[in-house]
Amino acid sequence: MAASGATATCVPVKLDSDTWETALFVQLGGVECKRDRRILSKTQRPVPVGIETELIENQNAAVVMLRLEVHTDPDDPLVAEILLTPGEGPEQFDALKLLAEQTRLCWFFGDQDYWTLHSQQHPLEAAQHASFDELLRDAVKHDALIRCTGRYDPQAALAHVVSHYELRAGLARPDYQAVDQYRPRPRHGKN
Repeated sequence: MAASGATATCVPVKLDSDTWETALFVQLGGVECKRDRRILSKTQRPVPVGIETELIENQNAAVVMLRLEVHTDPDDPLVAEILLTPGEGPEQFDALKLLAEQTRLCWFFGDQDYWTLHSQQHPLEAAQHASFDELLRDAVKHDALIRCTGRYDPQAALAHVVSHYELRAGLARPDYQAVDQYRPRPRHGKN
């Protein structure tokens, strides 16, 4: 994602209460994001955003991809992808579990120095909760089967997925056709 000038992560946080919720953080650090930074720093309204999810069933572990689209420019959305291995540790598992339960999703956009340029939130509905819940259940089921074989290695799975990213004119995207065993299953959940 660094080729696009943007990096992203999602982590459980406590924002304005004692309740944990997963929030999305997008850093717009590269020169490629200059226009996006300018638009986000001047807007007072939410910008259209979307999330697409995919479960990549690697032979070593499940990898969940969250593909974020930020429509600062309707014809050229900013895209960032987050890769999670929910079986590796509680942080990534909890981030997905919270998305299946929480009532809202908060987005934070920062510049290269991590200064917040813009933030916004939107409600999560029952269909979105169900989609995240199904995604997490499928990942856990996949990992349970692999653990029984003794081949469970989330870092190898993540490295395998990352090895398929090609740097193209400002955007890094996985090549889903490259390897037969690398078959992501499309999910819904666009906001």
